[in-house]
Amino acid sequence: MLFDKPIVLHSTQADGRHWLTTMDIPPLKIWPVAANHCRVGHFLATLISAKLASLKSDIPEEITLSRSDVASVDSLSGRYPELNTDAGDVRIRLVVMKSPEGSDDQEEPDQDDDSPQFITPQPPLDWSGDYDEWIVTIGRRLGVDVPEPSDEKGYEKAMAKAAAELQQRLPLLRQRFLAGMDGLNLGFKVGLTTRKGGREYVWVRPTDWSQEETVVCVLENQPRDCKGYKLGQTLSLPVDELLDYAIGSESAGIVEPGLTQRIAEDYGLVIP
Repeated sequence: MLFDKPIVLHSTQADGRHWLTTMDIPPLKIWPVAANHCRVGHFLATLISAKLASLKSDIPEEITLSRSDVASVDSLSGRYPELNTDAGDVRIRLVVMKSPEGSDDQEEPDQDDDSPQFITPQPPLDWSGDYDEWIVTIGRRLGVDVPEPSDEKGYEKAMAKAAAELQQRLPLLRQRFLAGMDGLNLGFKVGLTTRKGGREYVWVRPTDWSQEETVVCVLENQPRDCKGYKLGQTLSLPVDELLDYAIGSESAGIVEPGLTQRIAEDYGLVIP
């Protein structure tokens, strides 16, 4: 059966591309997407599975999806659309894969010999671009802010760009902090030096930002491998060491997830 709230499993290939597979029967398998397309792959697996679960008929050869379909899925509607432009219908060909003739696979006695092994979404036959271009196009039309495809090396570049963007946002964030944050909490991500000379990323909560170039913070989580640091410790940090931010509260949750969270989801380091 196909579920309207599917469980999506994720695995990464040696080349950094991602498989996304649902726990449906038959499972829906998203053909390996680019290293930074894990988030949109997860989105598509969830949306397509929910769409198929809503159909009364057998699995069609092609489906058409729109942002109204996204709005009908509870697990997606609260987060998407991220884009207000480029909206449009998308056509998706559903390729049903079955056991090859003469396969040695042992099937249960009561299993239908014609039952599909899995369903994989593919571009329509008249699509003229490549697979990665198709993923970008349909993701954006459905409201996902999909980055251009990249390999694993793009991760560090994306993180450096996010840190640079944060520095540009700091003056406004400081104004909001000094004004009281409207009842919300502000947190910053910083990198501490580990015992082996690496970097461990932790979150800190600012308590005093009276000096423009320095912010006094409390360490919000216990570092695993950083000597001399402990939970609740007060740190005085130069603002140029701040790497990311988040805004939220216990009641509202995260209302501004910052910049690196989405990058981590794009590269499959965090599953949305």
